[in-house]
Formats: sequence, structure tokens, C-alpha cells
Amino acid sequence: YTPAKLLLGYLNIKMSTSPQKFSLLLTEAVHKIRIEESKHIKKTIRIIQDELGYALGREGGTSIEYWRKGYVPASLIDLENLARELVRRGGLTESDAEQLLRAADHPYPSQFIATLFPDSEHGGTERPPLLLESFAPFVIGPPIAHPCQFFGRERTVKRIFNLWKRLPLQNVAIVGLHRSGKTSLLRYLSQITTTLRSQLRPKQRNDWLPQPELYQWVFVDFQDARMGDQTRLLTHILNELHLPIPNPCDLNNFMDVVSDHLQYPAIIMMDEIGAGLAAPDLNQQFWWSLRSLGSNYSRGKLGFILTAPDTPALLAQEHGKPSPFFNIFGHIVTLKQIDEPAARDLLASSPQPFPSEVVTWMLEQSSRWPALLQILADTYLTALEDGEVNETWQAEGLKRLAQFEYLRKGDTDKRGYSRP
Repeated sequence: YTPAKLLLGYLNIKMSTSPQKFSLLLTEAVHKIRIEESKHIKKTIRIIQDELGYALGREGGTSIEYWRKGYVPASLIDLENLARELVRRGGLTESDAEQLLRAADHPYPSQFIATLFPDSEHGGTERPPLLLESFAPFVIGPPIAHPCQFFGRERTVKRIFNLWKRLPLQNVAIVGLHRSGKTSLLRYLSQITTTLRSQLRPKQRNDWLPQPELYQWVFVDFQDARMGDQTRLLTHILNELHLPIPNPCDLNNFMDVVSDHLQYPAIIMMDEIGAGLAAPDLNQQFWWSLRSLGSNYSRGKLGFILTAPDTPALLAQEHGKPSPFFNIFGHIVTLKQIDEPAARDLLASSPQPFPSEVVTWMLEQSSRWPALLQILADTYLTALEDGEVNETWQAEGLKRLAQFEYLRKGDTDKRGYSRP
């Protein structure tokens, strides 16, 4: 037994989800690999960490060392690639691998274990994890979930990441029409820097931050009623940051925990801030405290980014909750249509090529809004697959776009929703 294994047994950690348990299992795996491979060529822990980091597409072992200190990978892809590499090099048994995945809150550990140990009792008995090839060619309705399906807005992405490369982290408001892609952009920002190049499209960048593994991301969807409850919201933020949960988890204790324990850059992403402002439990004192925390007590390591149909200060005034918090968003990014090369790239991602005249028609009718391009592309692809490519598919596509006429024509109220 290595010291890490003895410590794990001594602590007798029973929680299925535990950053501490994850770090101990990872440390044990690293030591096991070093001992075994040093029988042939002497290796240090640093060398093992660097090799693991390289396998994950990093420039060294910084991320491995960071995760060994009590943190878990923020990206599911990073977690799976790490587990796969540890198993390949003999650092994890099947049982240890499953414990590692469960400690990091993997959504389907048994299914993924089946892919790592195909000859075991798990192999072939459960559904395998979702593969990249299984993603829908076009996404209608929900936000874009995987970075490889996100197209355009590179200048916007560059501008935002430039604000987060150095301390203090600066705050950003993303303003845009309903269905303009605000939530998809938030998701993309939180995932792209830790997604392996092999999981991205050719020439799609992921090198926006110098040490992406150090950044922590908290996604808050204010359309989720639970996030309107102050205690549940504060608990959610602390959980995502892997910080202690005080009892009670009230505003004062939350401020103390973040002020005392936040060590690495953290971005809190607030989607649909208008819904948050409408929550009675999120009062002015709450918003004032967030401003104070971000500006004065986090040593520049805490940044905020929010989405809204209008500038946050104006929204706060209209909800009767004016606060200095909404004045710290000095960078306002307004989402508009994507440029034509990006729009063409989106259409070119179809599993079946589109004729040039069809592409031209889609660009014109969609005004190059990603959501509308997805609808038209899905309509035409369905017609292709059904062998029914005739004049009716265009009529069907325009019918599906009817509810988004405000996007196509710019006929909006100040909130970005279509006028009745």
C-alpha cells in the first residue's frame, strides 16, 4: 500500500461524490504508475504528471497536480480522458476506476467503465456513453451542448477571454434578442478551453487561456425556480466551486467562505438575469454583497458574466432593485448575426452536402441567425433523407421560421421579444 492508499482506508470516505476521494484515488494511480514504470526506466512523479498532462492535450502536468490537491476536472471530456489514460497505463483497476468516476460525479460511470474494461462483467451489459458521432447534425430548441456544434462569434469569444487572462477578472454582460444564442455562448465559454482538439472541428481554437485547468465555472440558470431561493443558490455556487458548505448557508457565511477559501480564478455565469431580479428572495442586499465580494474580497479571482435582453443596470431599475452590482459590468457584448463564413461552415457540417443555391437561400432567409439556420438546415436534411426534395420543403422551413419573424426583420420590443 502506498501512503495515499493507507490514508484513503484511514479516512474511510463513504461519500460517492467527493473531491477529496477523487484526489486520493488519482494520487494512488500516479504513484502506482511511477512504481511500475520505474522498473524499466526511472521516473519521478513530475514526469508521470507531465506525461498524463500531454495525453490530455496540456503542455505539462499542472492540471494533474491541481486535481491531486482536492479538485475534480470541470470538463466531462477531461475526466473521461484522464480515466482512460490511467487505466491504459495500469494505474487504476476496474473497481478503482469506477470509484474515481463516481467521486467526480460522472453521470454514467458504469456505462463508461464498460468501454474501459470490455471483457469484464460490465462489458456489453449496459448502454455505452454518447459518442461524438451521435450528436444531432442540427440542434433545434435547446442550447448548443458540445463545442464542436458551436459556430461563429470568434471575435466575441476572443474579446471575452482576453478579459479573463489576467487578474482581476473583469465582468461581462451579454445582451441579445430572444433566441440569439446567449445561453449557447455561455456554455461554449465554459467548455471550449478544456475540450481536446480531437473533439473539435479542424481549425477550431481552444487555446484561449494560458492555464485553463485552473479556472472554475459556475452556471446559474435563473429560469430554474430553485435558483431564486437564496440558500439554494448560494449552496449551488459553493458546490460548483468545491468550497465548504457552511451551516447555515446564509449570505454572511457564504461571503466568509468565498473570501477565505477561493484560490483559483472562478467565473459565475448568470443566465437570464431578469428572472433572477424578479425573485423576491434575491433582494438588494444580495446583489450589493455580490458586488462587494467580486470587487473587494476575492482578490480579483472572481468574475461574473450574465445574459439579458437589455443592459443589466436598466433591468435592475425596472425591477426596483438598483444596485452597484449591475454597474460593474463595464463590458457589454451585443449578440448579432454570425458572419457569412461561419454560417456557411454551419451548413457545411451537414452529413449530406447542400447545393449552393440551397445554401444561398438559407443564408438570405435566416439573416444568418444560428437558430434560424439550424431550423432551415434541419428541414432540408429531413427532406433529403426522406427523398422528398421538392418545392414544399422551403414552405415548411418558412412556416417553422414564422415565430421568429422578429429576428429576421428586427421588429422587436426593447426586451428582444416579438411584438404581439
